[in-house]
Amino acid sequence: MSAYITSPSTELPLRGATSAIRSGLKSTFGRRATQFLTAAMGVSMLAAPTFADDAYPVEGYWLNKDGNSIVEIAPCTNSKKRLCGTIVWATSADAGEVGSQFMKSFRLGGNKAGDKWEKGRIAVAGSKKGKPGKLAVKGDKLKVSVCKGSTCKSKTWTRPSASMTAQAGLTTEGE
Repeated sequence: MSAYITSPSTELPLRGATSAIRSGLKSTFGRRATQFLTAAMGVSMLAAPTFADDAYPVEGYWLNKDGNSIVEIAPCTNSKKRLCGTIVWATSADAGEVGSQFMKSFRLGGNKAGDKWEKGRIAVAGSKKGKPGKLAVKGDKLKVSVCKGSTCKSKTWTRPSASMTAQAGLTTEGE
């Protein structure tokens, strides 16, 4: 059995891969392999998640249940895979100190959509390390849960209006 190099105009015996490359001819196998690899790479690039640059739905500004502070949830400074929450606006001192980070190290939980976060810590008065917490987003609502054992107490936060963020001196992406 002989191996052949095929080209649109001629069919030559295969003398070696290097001679085929030098002559500018590719084997049928080589052409097919190149086409397959190119197609496979294209499909894998389309199917690959693009979370590196995209924001998760939980990221951004959130108005707490009482309406007296706005918290920005963003990647922690030491890790892009964990989220932290910082108070960026407050009406009074009892709402929290502006600039204080009171939500720390939330990890993606459940699916890869980024709508559930867990194993984080939420600062609570009277607790040095904070309490375990969870975050869950559904539309423009954020369920913030503080847990003790298997019991969790939850509050629902909302997105602040554009006028409220403007009044607080905060800018949203795209502005």
